[in-house]
Amino acid sequence: MNDAAGAHVLPDPATEFGRTVRRRLAEEEIVWLVTVNSAGVPQPNPVWFLWVPDEDGEWGDGSFLIYHSDTAARLRSMKERPTVALHFDGGVNDLEVQVFTGDVEILEGHPTIGEIPEFVAKYTDRAARYFGKTVAEAMEKYSVATRIRPRKVRGF
Repeated sequence: MNDAAGAHVLPDPATEFGRTVRRRLAEEEIVWLVTVNSAGVPQPNPVWFLWVPDEDGEWGDGSFLIYHSDTAARLRSMKERPTVALHFDGGVNDLEVQVFTGDVEILEGHPTIGEIPEFVAKYTDRAARYFGKTVAEAMEKYSVATRIRPRKVRGF
């Protein structure tokens, strides 16, 4: 089990857990975003995301970039309760568990998904396969950008 916090939130890349976390941040297409509604009930939602290293290119201090519909209940929940959790499905043999907790920042005036080459490259095949559209077309209604900076990472 690992529970990391501090200057570099992601675990040390020299460890197996650190390598696994970085691989999944780079390769996974879906992360589960867990918000809490006004009744205190957790609300997990699968979302597309982009892991964005910090300004110096450091992975350990990066953040999740996630877009939402402006009518999504989770957006309202995040405004009222900005601490969230994110996690991947179990992974190889269901033994790769990573749970991130952090705070949400709503990004006013942020570029659209179609204006972010890394996002387009990551989801082009999925958008075509599931929606028969480009990434920008498939995600047109997801206009509200959020950044989630993890404060803790735990798992094994």
